[in-house]
Amino acid sequence: MKSLFKSPVIILANGLFPSSSTPLEILENAGTVICTDGAINKLESLGLMPHIIIGDLDSMDSNIEFKGLIVHDTNQSNTDLEKSLDWAIANNIKKLTILGATGLREDMTIANHYILFDYYDKLELKMVSDYQTVTCHTGKKIFNSTIGTNVSLFVKNFNTIISTRELKYPINNSKLDPSSRAISNQSLAKKFEVNSSGPTLVFRNHLES
Repeated sequence: MKSLFKSPVIILANGLFPSSSTPLEILENAGTVICTDGAINKLESLGLMPHIIIGDLDSMDSNIEFKGLIVHDTNQSNTDLEKSLDWAIANNIKKLTILGATGLREDMTIANHYILFDYYDKLELKMVSDYQTVTCHTGKKIFNSTIGTNVSLFVKNFNTIISTRELKYPINNSKLDPSSRAISNQSLAKKFEVNSSGPTLVFRNHLES
C-alpha cells in the first residue's frame, strides 16, 4: 500500500534545534514534517508549522494554534521518537530522516542512538545532526564520501565481526565490541565500505564541519 504522506518525510525531535546547513536544508525541503511533542515550540518560533505532532503532548505550548494531525499517545513505556517511528511504520512510510535528536541532554542523545539499533531493519532511516549523519547497518554497505571525511563505528553486540575498505585505519575481519576502538577513522576515497556481522552505527561528518 502506498503511503499517503508526501516525501521526503522528516521527524523533528525535541533536542537541539538544527543550525548548520545540512540539517536545515533537509528541513526546508521536507514534504512531510513530524514533530515529537515539544519540538513544535522551536519550529513555531521560526514561523513554521509541522504537518503532524506525535507524543503525549506534555511539553507542547498550549498557546500554539495547530490545525494539522495530532497523534496523542500517552504510553509512558516508549519515547516520543519511538512513538513517531511506530506511527510511520503503521502508515507505510518506508524512508525518513530524524533531526533534532542530539544535544541538550546526553542521556536522550545516547537513547536516540540506541533507537537506531531497534528500527534500522524496519525503516530506511538516518539521523542528521549539525555535525554528522548517523545510520545503522548489518552486512555490506557502501557509503558516498569525500577524502578525509571523519568516520566512526559503534557496534551493538560483543564479538561483532567488522571489515572495512577505503578507510585510513583498515579493519580486516576483526572482532569489535561496544567501545571507542573504532572512532575517528578517515575516508580515503569518494566511497568507503563497511561489512559487519551485526548492527553497527556509522557516523560520518558533514562537509562543512
